[in-house]
Amino acid sequence: DQLIVEVKESTIEEHDEPFRGWFKKNKIILDDIERLRKSKNSTSKISAFLLESQYIEFKIIDLLQELEVLINTDPDIIKFIGKKRTKELYELTLGGLHTELSKYEAKFLKKFIQLVEKLNEMRIRFAHYLFTSIEGIEDIIKKAETGLKHNDKIIEELYLIHKYIDEETWYGQMYERKIVKEFTNKSKA
Repeated sequence: DQLIVEVKESTIEEHDEPFRGWFKKNKIILDDIERLRKSKNSTSKISAFLLESQYIEFKIIDLLQELEVLINTDPDIIKFIGKKRTKELYELTLGGLHTELSKYEAKFLKKFIQLVEKLNEMRIRFAHYLFTSIEGIEDIIKKAETGLKHNDKIIEELYLIHKYIDEETWYGQMYERKIVKEFTNKSKA
């Protein structure tokens, strides 16, 4: 009559492929971003900004997938106010992901949506001027450093969003539980 479910923490090596390779790849890239951010070579900030922005794009996709679940489990907290998308999330640009985020109405998302909009604008300008003669290397480095500071704000806000979801939504509370203490089959009673 009692079912106990435990989820144990595990290392990368304990996972099966293809997840093990995916985790290792992500760790390598995230370690490279940190190395580039901390490098004394100021031009490394350019690569750090572009790579980290790509990482943020991936995390936005994760969030959008979570929001799709939330609108069905917590309609009092979040509402979907737009048209369904016609493309897969992985096919969208950062601007397209911002458009998708903007289709969700929730207090806990407002600041994040604004930060993503600004990142999209910054990254477009950055990428368009990177190889032109319009801006010199010093200007590009300054913009990369500004972009990295903005990315920090986005990552912090993303952390707060996930914390909110974990603590304030039914979905988050169910997902975060490590142990289901007791399960009783009502049909047996």
